[in-house]
Amino acid sequence: MRSKGFTLVEVLIVVIIIGILAAIGIPQFASAIEKARGGEARAGLGHIQTSEKIYYAENDAYTQSTADLDLTLTTEYWSFAIDTPSGGYTATATRTGGGPRAGQTLIMDQDGTMTGNWEFR
Repeated sequence: MRSKGFTLVEVLIVVIIIGILAAIGIPQFASAIEKARGGEARAGLGHIQTSEKIYYAENDAYTQSTADLDLTLTTEYWSFAIDTPSGGYTATATRTGGGPRAGQTLIMDQDGTMTGNWEFR
């Protein structure tokens, strides 16, 4: 009479397959999460761009202060700064927190051109 169930070899093969899938999937998942966090930076830079255009229309100059723009930004994963060189502006989002991507930046100028060293740009 044969007993029903799995042999040790069958169980080991399944465990090995699951391990291989996890080794491939976890880094891909982490990259997808980081790309999604970039949405916070893009949204913040877009809000700054819109607010700067409104401020410029009212004052004929750009500002470096988000307080002047009456703007509150979500800063869970990014910090934001504005610079006003030579009659334009650049808004910079800097990745905060620990890890290998801390300090990476996304930069948008008054024309909407995105630059920076963030790897998922």
